[in-house]
Amino acid sequence: MTTSSQTLTLPQAIRLAADYFNTGELQTAEKICRQVLQAQPENSGALYILALIAIQVENDEAAIALLQKAISSNPSVPDYYGNLGNLFKKQGQFAQTIHCYQQVLALQPNSIKAYNNLGNVFKAQNQLVEAKINFQRAIALKPDWPKAHFGYAVTLLKSGDFIAGWQEYEWRFRDTEIKKIPQLKHPLWDGSPLEGRRLLVHWEQGFGDTLQFIRYLYLIKGGTLIFAGQPQLKQLLESLPCLDIFRVNPFDEEPDIAYDVWMPLLSLPKLFGTTLETIPNQIPYLSPDAQTVETWQTQLAAYTGFKIGIVWAGSPTHANDRNRSCTLMDFAPLAKMPNVVLFSLQTGEATTQPLQEDMEMISLTKSLKDFSDTAAAIAALDLIISVDTAIVHLAGAMGQNVWVLLAFDSDWRWLTERHDSPWYSTMRLFRQTAFGNWGSVFDQVISAFENAFVPSNKKNNAKDAKDAKDAKERFLPF
Repeated sequence: MTTSSQTLTLPQAIRLAADYFNTGELQTAEKICRQVLQAQPENSGALYILALIAIQVENDEAAIALLQKAISSNPSVPDYYGNLGNLFKKQGQFAQTIHCYQQVLALQPNSIKAYNNLGNVFKAQNQLVEAKINFQRAIALKPDWPKAHFGYAVTLLKSGDFIAGWQEYEWRFRDTEIKKIPQLKHPLWDGSPLEGRRLLVHWEQGFGDTLQFIRYLYLIKGGTLIFAGQPQLKQLLESLPCLDIFRVNPFDEEPDIAYDVWMPLLSLPKLFGTTLETIPNQIPYLSPDAQTVETWQTQLAAYTGFKIGIVWAGSPTHANDRNRSCTLMDFAPLAKMPNVVLFSLQTGEATTQPLQEDMEMISLTKSLKDFSDTAAAIAALDLIISVDTAIVHLAGAMGQNVWVLLAFDSDWRWLTERHDSPWYSTMRLFRQTAFGNWGSVFDQVISAFENAFVPSNKKNNAKDAKDAKDAKERFLPF
């Protein structure tokens, strides 16, 4: 075939298209592949590169069709099955996913990626025994591979085996795909006495991780305790009685403060030998500013209904956000409950999602400058209902009633099957019964709400509804 004034064989054209793909020149790569397919419609190499391009532009259905066609043409290439399995997993089609990864192993019996992928798909289905077996096989083939160790760690933690899980969780420092892991210059603290020394504990990963594990600072005795944290948490955390100094610091910079030893925040559970039975659960361990709470209570006093704060989406950069976030529309049945007033605590891009036509909600977003504001607002509400975001950790740490809406493939910290949390005594968990099915979750929520709250709120519904509507018209963010 001829391309760019050159006459190439089909294999040469495929290699050229692959080079263009690898350098990000997708249009040129696609053009070459289309030319190859004109000459040879079943050319699996061209079909595969087109599938990779479709994956890049998030056209998953096209990618699946192209990969299936490539496999039909040439069923002996492991990468075709591996990428097809990844796409099926993204869609929650777990049986097809497993079949694809098993086909990889049939062609490459020692594929560590296939074993690791099988571990992840079994973990996503909460089949934790099978997940452990496959992660262990990957580790046996490549003992120093951080990705398999981290997957194994998360599986152990999700199964409640904290002692082994924390040990494996240390591999996160070597997994380059895990973001926001600090690497500082001074020695790590080994748990030895701190008298006369300065310990710096550094935040890692996300806001929820900080809010959940900041409780461990209360267990540290002696010496000077410094916490390097995110700026959005400074006002909330700097007055903790267990803390001497709060320092704002990026995760990837050496702190501009003197210290002798340091510890990443999520390594403290390992250091203290935390098991399910010994989780530090003295709730509350976070408190908002009392004066700000009073201001919020005054502002919201006009709403005489049952006040529920809601959050429907997490950070879009989170690896599992497409699964863990629902939509604002999903809350519509809750908005129709008698004597209920919904208040949005949502931030970020998801605040632009539309309300259902007959759905009422008061947005508090513009008044939430940082987590101290959010904490005070939470304290003025009766209940928080949220997907798995930092807000649920904040409410739980404050001892507020919080209901967490969990995806089928939920995070390790929520374990499996339980509807309570050993981390937070005032928390209740509502789980998807099938992948992507938020309807079942909200059915559970409505039923639980009716059982817990509606009987005591049925009186004067009409008056309360009118009062709530009048209050909405008077509400101005402060």
